[in-house]
Amino acid sequence: MTVSSVTTSRLLLLSLVIAACKKEEVQEISIPTAAVSRRTIVLDATASGSIEPINVVEVKSKSSGQIVQMTVETGSKIARGDLLVQLETRDVQNQFDQARADLNAAEARLQVSEAQKKRNDDLFGQRIITAQEHETSVLDFANAQAAVIRARTSLDLAQQRLDDATVRAPNSGTIIEKTVSLGQVITSATSGVGGGTTLLKMADLTKVRMRALFNETDIGQVTPGQQTTVTVDAFPDRPFRGTVEKIEPQAVVNQSVTMFPVLINLDNSEGLLKPGMNGEAAVLVERRENVLAIPNDAIRTTREAPMLAGAMGLSADSVTASIQAQMQQFGGMGGMGGGRRGGPEAGLPNMGGPPRGMRMMPGEVALQPPQGGRPNGQGGGGRQMPQASEADCAKYRDALAKKPAVAKQLADLRQKMMDGQVDFAAMREQSQKLYAELGVDAMVARGCQGGGRPGGAGQQGQAPSGGQQAGATPPNGGQAAGGRQGGARPTQGGEFPTRVRTRTGVVFVVANGTYTPKVVRLGAANFDYTEVVSGLNEGDQVALLATAAIQAARDSSNARFRQMTGGGMPGMQRQQGSTQGGTQGGGGGGAPGGGPPRQ
Repeated sequence: MTVSSVTTSRLLLLSLVIAACKKEEVQEISIPTAAVSRRTIVLDATASGSIEPINVVEVKSKSSGQIVQMTVETGSKIARGDLLVQLETRDVQNQFDQARADLNAAEARLQVSEAQKKRNDDLFGQRIITAQEHETSVLDFANAQAAVIRARTSLDLAQQRLDDATVRAPNSGTIIEKTVSLGQVITSATSGVGGGTTLLKMADLTKVRMRALFNETDIGQVTPGQQTTVTVDAFPDRPFRGTVEKIEPQAVVNQSVTMFPVLINLDNSEGLLKPGMNGEAAVLVERRENVLAIPNDAIRTTREAPMLAGAMGLSADSVTASIQAQMQQFGGMGGMGGGRRGGPEAGLPNMGGPPRGMRMMPGEVALQPPQGGRPNGQGGGGRQMPQASEADCAKYRDALAKKPAVAKQLADLRQKMMDGQVDFAAMREQSQKLYAELGVDAMVARGCQGGGRPGGAGQQGQAPSGGQQAGATPPNGGQAAGGRQGGARPTQGGEFPTRVRTRTGVVFVVANGTYTPKVVRLGAANFDYTEVVSGLNEGDQVALLATAAIQAARDSSNARFRQMTGGGMPGMQRQQGSTQGGTQGGGGGGAPGGGPPRQ
């Protein structure tokens, strides 16, 4: 084969590879969509555990001997006082009979001694006997009385030993374990060195509990008194309702994983739950009713979204620019701009986790209390909060008190914002109009809401006068209760939403076959759906991005392959040129780099 034919074959192969890559590039993929709809999102913390009885009683005998009768087996339900075990009573019966005989003899001696004492009392009164003889009779009577008391005590002890040979149930319950059998010789629990022989174990199984091991990342969301749903493997379709009793203070480390035991009380009146059953407990942490939600597959972070642009026929640069513009419209929430990592020029930050707080543009209604304790009145992400004096804030509170209707409109606007009915731009525009109607500056209102006045948001008890009006700092210095992920809940006044842990994300809205990146604020989330706090409307179609992610990974792999193939072409040409030069030069006359042969 000549050199020219080899070169032609390689070029043909390279052209086929490039054509295949181009064909794959233009291949269109079908991206499914889903509609934004209202759902109920339930947040729960789950853990596995086992069923155990609450109070286990070990039944032992105070007497030693051989078992001659057993009336129960494991699983037997017994009542208080029922016969459980009967021991051999011959020895204790003989001891009882002897003690009773001793008592009879002691009582007889007492009678004789008492009669003798009475006679000696009369004789001593008549001076017939001496004083010594009288004293002897008195002493004999006292000894007889003591002997009767000792005999009665011995008889009582013998009676107890006889009764102890019959073991009865200390309370009602179920026999869960039997460790002895008929004919076995047992030792006493009171006189035995080892604590005696355990006959039975019983427990009241009408109320049981589950000992569930929760991961330390979830234990902060579990508190005593929370409602719990327990599902055991034996009854997978039958949930059992329970209540968290307590959280054990000592952690359990299993294979380098730290777990905390949580005791959950369960009602077992039906008797379905047995000790040792394995199951799963789900503690209800948050429940969001009738909120806008989208599938988790539709959500990407601001860093991941540009990577999926090519799969939807968009430019990565245009997607990045659109996200940056929307983040600026949102007021730079989550750390966009504001000098983090060199400002916006440093690129989009990772928005995978929830931000500490949501920073707002001037004139916005406070969706959550500010983070207290920040120096210089800074808001989330380090932006300087507007400064407002205490006199300005007093005027602001007075204005809210004088116009409760406007304050209610602000509260309704805030609620609409939390429900996703209005976006940030519309909320900012409407809130500025309402503040103008109040006669206060929007920047002053923001400073009073966000802790820009002296003392910041951490001041205790700085609630506005005239009741808890909309737009004012919540009580307790901004430390709203119930700040778990999932959305706002009203305080005691019913007008202030508590602190909401939200985060930002990016979805691609589909309209008329066109994909548009949209920055949204997200709230509560479970394994399937995530709450949409703002940014989308009910009925909007969003792209499910699993297919696009696969296509993006394929495109990235093809790009690397083309880069490797394209980088090898000059080397191939140089090799081909060297071969041609060597051939034309007659085995060594070729110039370096495959140039023409020397003449």
